[in-house]
Amino acid sequence: MAFWRYARRKLTSKLVLCGTVTLLVVGVFVLSKDTEPKREENDHALFLDSFAIRQHPYYGADDVNGTYLNMDTIKEEQASRVQHLHTQCDASPDKMVGLSSESWAYGRIEINKNSNYLYCPLLKVGSTFFRRVFYTMRERKQLLNPYIVPINQALGAKRMVLEQILPLHSQATQAFLNGSTSVIFVREPFSRILSGYVDKLFAPNPYFWSQIGKHIISKYRPVAKIRQLMCGHDVTFAEFIEYLIEGELTNDTHRDAHFTPTYDQCKPCQINYTVVGKMETFQTDVAFTLAQLGYNVSQEKLKQWAKDATHDAILDSTVSPFSWKFTVKKCMPWHEGLKRIWRKLQIRGIISIEEKFPWSPEISEKSITVRMFTERVKKLNSQADKSKLKKQKIDVLAQAFSTVKREQLMKLVDIFKPDFQLFQYDMYPDYIFNELLVSKIRKKNTIFKIDSI
Repeated sequence: MAFWRYARRKLTSKLVLCGTVTLLVVGVFVLSKDTEPKREENDHALFLDSFAIRQHPYYGADDVNGTYLNMDTIKEEQASRVQHLHTQCDASPDKMVGLSSESWAYGRIEINKNSNYLYCPLLKVGSTFFRRVFYTMRERKQLLNPYIVPINQALGAKRMVLEQILPLHSQATQAFLNGSTSVIFVREPFSRILSGYVDKLFAPNPYFWSQIGKHIISKYRPVAKIRQLMCGHDVTFAEFIEYLIEGELTNDTHRDAHFTPTYDQCKPCQINYTVVGKMETFQTDVAFTLAQLGYNVSQEKLKQWAKDATHDAILDSTVSPFSWKFTVKKCMPWHEGLKRIWRKLQIRGIISIEEKFPWSPEISEKSITVRMFTERVKKLNSQADKSKLKKQKIDVLAQAFSTVKREQLMKLVDIFKPDFQLFQYDMYPDYIFNELLVSKIRKKNTIFKIDSI
């Protein structure tokens, strides 16, 4: 069992049981609370009070006229998530380690001694957003809008990682870890798997085509054409799942962090995470995380950030492929490349699945610019029914996994089982495992058929 997690839990319990007035004052100050939460003599209550002992500079309300979320309710949910995480780790510690070494994982986990935080940047779970947030904090700038920070600037900036302060049991490291806010954001595994495939292999991405796509086609496609072997540009979702399964079962060198399990990357049973955010409740969990770090963000600002996130996703999905146009065209017609970007945006729930690609092959090749493409998508997004877009995400997920054999699905569940258990996700959702429902979905499945876009 991890020394840090147990040492920290023991320290937290001692501090909470002391019940000093000083700790209560700090808790009120950090969380902007008016009253003390009711205490109960159980682990759940002790965990709630443990939030009060984390020391951070407090920047107060960012908008005096704004409205703010009730942190009490969110704090209760966070306490439940973290306690569940501890329970699962204690029950099966040997099954929650993963293939990746602690050295590799700790070399990715970001820390900041000035702001007292630790963050595991799980790929495909809002990591670019938090990289921008933490860049702003490192630069000691006011957190007005993370999206004004160029992503290359945020990713390229120098930052400390957990590996730099090993060993974990040293006195100095323990002092930092016991007083820090440790953050992990997770995502429903099936959704994260599909997102990784669409972003890195289905949509134009010559680098991943070369690094992963060619490997998959050469290994899992019995009869492949020369261009397919040279480009790696048309990997099917079923082939991708085969690659993912075998990579995890054999610890293949072609494993990639965009697709590997959460528990393998972030070591949640070795590290005592104090905030467990979820992609499915991203906005409220972001508000809570930032409150723990001393930033009180209004609901109005959160909503604006959500709009900016959509626009950022549109740019992220289009600007890079346009910059790769010359390379993409070596492997597929540019018209097909644009249609794949269009479908990616539909899968992400940004535009309606009913919106057909609006341009002909001739116009795609000669006339379409990044600005024209993104402006059309932004307009369609603004006009779309957001409740339908939300449902659409589940529909496309069901269609994608209907192309995978049940035997492979069961292997996939077994590989990602720790993620399902640790973070309370359904291992067997009906839209993937209900045979009657899946058979109907399979008959009308067109999600990856280019001609249907």
